[in-house]
Amino acid sequence: MIFFLQGDIMKHKFFGLIFLLTLLVLSASSFNSEANKDKEAIQEMQIKGIGYDQRIQTPVVLLTDKEQTKVLPIWIGLCEARSIELGLSDKVAPRPLTYDMMAAIIRTLGAKVERVVVVDLRDEVFYAQVEVSVDGKISKIDARPSDAIALASRMSSPIFVKKAVLEKAAITDSDKEKKEL
Repeated sequence: MIFFLQGDIMKHKFFGLIFLLTLLVLSASSFNSEANKDKEAIQEMQIKGIGYDQRIQTPVVLLTDKEQTKVLPIWIGLCEARSIELGLSDKVAPRPLTYDMMAAIIRTLGAKVERVVVVDLRDEVFYAQVEVSVDGKISKIDARPSDAIALASRMSSPIFVKKAVLEKAAITDSDKEKKEL
């Protein structure tokens, strides 16, 4: 009788193990589908340049997709514009600027800016996140797009924009004739 109970216990353990493995596989596939959804919901962009909006007297950073069919203008401050320009150039400021210091701290801590994502546009205000990895763990840090882009320009990090934001604010090839920057 004891042998019979041990056999039943072994069957239950075996089925329990199979059940746990099934849950693990299902959760891993769910995680992968979430990662794929995230990839589909964002588009990589590049800094095309810094412009100046004469109407409202403010700088504009221009992000474009790789095919250069979409341009996303983001109005920024003068200091941030200058900092992005410095980050894109080979010039070094005589003393470290705030974004240089942030990049140095991130590197010193063994962290990496994985990417910058412009995640939302509400009431004509853009919102971004800086995704930083430390020891394999990724943290998403809320930031103004201008700050995130200035940091990305120093860290050689990719810039992404959620497609919902592009749908709201990007200028496409067909819009270029209608709008002037």
